[in-house]
Amino acid sequence: MRDDRLQDRHVVVTGGAQGIGRGIATRVAEAGADVTVFDVDTETAAETAALVEDHGSTAQVVEVDVSDGDDVAAGVERAIDGLGPIHGLVNNAGIQRSIPILELSEEEWDAHMAVNAKGVFFCCREVGSHMVEAGIEGSIVNIASTGATRPFPGQGVYATTKAGVVGFTIVLAKELGEHGITANCINPGTVDTPMVQQWLEENAERAGVAEEDLLEDALDLHVLDRMGQPREIGHVATLLLSDEGEWITGEAINVDGGYTKM
Repeated sequence: MRDDRLQDRHVVVTGGAQGIGRGIATRVAEAGADVTVFDVDTETAAETAALVEDHGSTAQVVEVDVSDGDDVAAGVERAIDGLGPIHGLVNNAGIQRSIPILELSEEEWDAHMAVNAKGVFFCCREVGSHMVEAGIEGSIVNIASTGATRPFPGQGVYATTKAGVVGFTIVLAKELGEHGITANCINPGTVDTPMVQQWLEENAERAGVAEEDLLEDALDLHVLDRMGQPREIGHVATLLLSDEGEWITGEAINVDGGYTKM
C-alpha cells in the first residue's frame, strides 16, 4: 500500500541489492521516495531498483565501494545528478563472518572495519556535507545490530564495528542537529537475510550441528520466537526518514523481536 510520507524525497540506500537493504529500499518507495541503490553487486541491485519502480517510484543503481572514500564521493555526485538533492541516507552496507577471536586474522579485522565502520563514516560525511550545503533538513539512518550490545560468539570484530557505529551516530546527531538533520541507528535482531544464512552455515559447520537446530536455538532467545523480515526493518527506517521522526535523533532502536529483552 503506497502512502505519501516520503513523497518528493530522494533516499540513498547502501548495500541495497538484497536482504535488509532491499527491504528498506522497497518500503521507502511505498512511502513515495525515489531511491538510489549503492552496491558493488549492480546486477542484483538492478532487481531491487525494479521492485522500487513497481511501487511507482524512480530508482537508479550506482556502483559504489563504501570502503573507498573517493568512490563514495563520486557516487554521491552521481546520485544527485540522477535524482536530485538527497533527503535521506540509509547506511546498510555491511559484512559479517563468524570467526572466533583467536582465529581472527588482521585481514579479516581490517575488512570488517573498512566496510562496516569506515563505510558509514564516508557516506555520512559526503551526504551530510551535501545536506548542510543545500540547506536540507534530512535524516540519516545507520544500520547497526543487536550484536553491538549482545553479540554471539564469533562476532568479535562484527560487534566491535557495530558498537562503533552506535557511538558514531550519537556524535553525528549532536553535530548535525543545529542543521535540522537527524541521525539514528536501527539495531536489527535475527532477520531472514543472506547474511544470517551465511552465519548459520558457518556456525553449524563449526559446531557440528544442523542449521535448523542452530536457528531454533537462536530464535528461542527472541520473545517473539521468529525471524524478522527485511520489510519490518524498513517500517522503522521509513518512520525515521519521515516528518513523523523529526524529533527522534541520536537513538539506537532495537528492532529485534525482543532479543535484547530475553
